[in-house]
Amino acid sequence: MKDGIICIETEWEHTVKGNRIALHTESLLSFLEKSWNCNVIYRRVATKAELQYYLDRFRNVEYGDYSIFYLSFHGDTHSISLEGEKRDDKIVTLKDLSIMAKGLFTNKFVHFSSCRTLLGSSREIENFKSDTGASYVSGYTKSVDGILSAINDIAYFDQIFRYKKKKALVTTSMEKYYLGLDEKLGFKI
Repeated sequence: MKDGIICIETEWEHTVKGNRIALHTESLLSFLEKSWNCNVIYRRVATKAELQYYLDRFRNVEYGDYSIFYLSFHGDTHSISLEGEKRDDKIVTLKDLSIMAKGLFTNKFVHFSSCRTLLGSSREIENFKSDTGASYVSGYTKSVDGILSAINDIAYFDQIFRYKKKKALVTTSMEKYYLGLDEKLGFKI
């Protein structure tokens, strides 16, 4: 499988003013694209309809070579938040996402670059993995600093590319080289 990253990121400008950040993942992806000569697709969404559109679109055969789905959102326990939705509609649970994805994540790395999405019961994460067919699910169990999580995301994707999807080597190298950062962020694979 050729290495490639599909990133879907929230429209941060919709968030509460004090919660806005200026860091977008597009520059991180550009760095990885140049460093690893990998293909990268970057899209921003604000609503469930937009998210569903891209999830449906990326099921097309021409996107089959993309091994990583990079989901950059605000998050909470077992969920992500769509910033363009009204308060009651903005939460997308892992279960909701697995239904929306309709098999898109089969045999892929799915990385949640969002606060606390992997916090809580490991059973929910295993259910998401099983329901979607994802090879690996990763993300954070704590509220994260945008810069530190960006550094960790780059390091994690670097290890995936370096070790050609061998989880044991990726996990071992992340623990070996980035353990302090992993612990601070609550990074989990």
